[in-house]
Amino acid sequence: MAQATLTTGDVVKWRGSLHVIAEIQSGNAALCPVLSTRTVRHRADILIEFPDTLHLGLVDGALIRCKPFVFHNACKLTKDGSLSPALLCRMRRAIEREMDARRVEAGVAKYLVR
Repeated sequence: MAQATLTTGDVVKWRGSLHVIAEIQSGNAALCPVLSTRTVRHRADILIEFPDTLHLGLVDGALIRCKPFVFHNACKLTKDGSLSPALLCRMRRAIEREMDARRVEAGVAKYLVR
């Protein structure tokens, strides 16, 4: 059976936990972890609201931590669902805010190209 092609917004399993693909390119994927229980909140966390938690089979109050990390072999990931377009849009905005905050903290101007 052929494996389904992974795209942005897919929920995948890796090491027994769920992650969302924030971006995928050339076999590499930027993943954001899904936290199924309430934990210490980070500024990059977004709440997965009730309809999406039901669709994904998560407990109410689950979070997506919008601090992506790179996974170098995306073909090893298994798809477990996908985000709604509205939640995917919220996740992308949260990632952009987090990246802007990191730039400010690092002292790098937003539009400076290195």
